[in-house]
Amino acid sequence: MNVWIVSCSVFLMVAMTVFATSTVLHQHVFRYRFSVRRRMVALSHDAEDMDAADLFQTTGSHSTKWPFLIHPATITKLIEQAGVTWSLRQLWLGTLAVAVSLATFGMLWNWQAAAASAVIGSAFPFLYLYLKRHSRNQQLSRQLPEVFQIISRAVRSGQTVTAALQMIAEDHQSPIREEFALCYEQQDLGMGRELALRKLAERNPVMELRIFVVALLVQNRSGGDLVELLDNLSLLVTKRLRMRDKLQALTAEGRMQAWVLILLPVVALGAIVAFSPEYASTLLERPRLLAATAASQLVGAYLIRRIVRFEY
Repeated sequence: MNVWIVSCSVFLMVAMTVFATSTVLHQHVFRYRFSVRRRMVALSHDAEDMDAADLFQTTGSHSTKWPFLIHPATITKLIEQAGVTWSLRQLWLGTLAVAVSLATFGMLWNWQAAAASAVIGSAFPFLYLYLKRHSRNQQLSRQLPEVFQIISRAVRSGQTVTAALQMIAEDHQSPIREEFALCYEQQDLGMGRELALRKLAERNPVMELRIFVVALLVQNRSGGDLVELLDNLSLLVTKRLRMRDKLQALTAEGRMQAWVLILLPVVALGAIVAFSPEYASTLLERPRLLAATAASQLVGAYLIRRIVRFEY
């Protein structure tokens, strides 16, 4: 009994000593750092409320990474951003057709394979839209430096920004031509310049284009040298594109290894099923094991993507 009382007393004394020491350290060593951090967070939230909410009330309201998983309205936005002419009804009919086709093929084995094939097939149209949008955004980014130079030269010669948008809509290549043509048409039909620019940024999740819109809106409110602003934007976007190309080159080996690690088990399983079905029957009779393997492959692909993907 005496040993238990002594143990509890020692424990309480050590705990109180640790608590008192940590309190003193927090008050005299870390309090200033934490207060500065809280102040910076508060200021950043204030800046976001004043600028982002004012300039882009409608941009970024939904995530642009996997929009088809959130709300049906974002599926239409995904179709528009991909630059395809599908309607929402055509997308669902195509998804159903692909899922039924693959499910019919999977019925050659069993109903588990058919269900898995249907689920995988239903994701193919959305994956195509996502890749199409990514390719279109990459093309938009590469067109922007030249577009900024055209607008800068037009403004330097006495033209307005709206007239420069018309020049790009008439003479430039897709896809920037369609976006600027719609922006010019909206202004020509009576929509305000600020609202038309906001809608331009809302339609396209391209960071460089949104920087351009923010710069124009700030310049429209505060004034300044528009020609110098456009030249600086062109230089900034060019540097960002060079940085992106450099990152792509540095991570090329990692991305290639990722594709090999992801596709090699699938190809190996297909070869075993084709050339030695008796050997593969033991594995095919266990759909739960196949599902767990596929889930592990997806988790590995996601982790590899996070490793080789950089935000800049």
